[in-house]
Amino acid sequence: MKKVFSGEKHPLTQVFGWLERGIYRFCGIDSREEMNWKKYLISLLWFNLFGFVIVFALQLTQAWLPLNPANVGNASWHLALNTAVSFITNTNWQSYSGENTMSYLTQMVGLGVQNFLSAATAFGVLMA
Repeated sequence: MKKVFSGEKHPLTQVFGWLERGIYRFCGIDSREEMNWKKYLISLLWFNLFGFVIVFALQLTQAWLPLNPANVGNASWHLALNTAVSFITNTNWQSYSGENTMSYLTQMVGLGVQNFLSAATAFGVLMA
């Protein structure tokens, strides 16, 4: 982990280095450029806002999206807001009953992914 965070070469550089460089190129990021705290904060807020919008929108439109075999209806806006904020902040406070309220797509693409990203974001902030 020390090698990864300090930018040194490590065994996975050869395996996944091309992917990392491609993502940086696609996003317009120069990996050699240092971020000051203001740029880091703005990037962090935009990243979390993007995640919030995706999770919120998935819940509000899940009735019309695929992977909904139980025909679960759309979540109410206040439940969607509460759940999206909860998963973005990694508190995961849930005031709904799993498969009765959320479709498979919402759970997999929205909540499952956000569980990982919120923890990874916290780790990134810790490393900064």
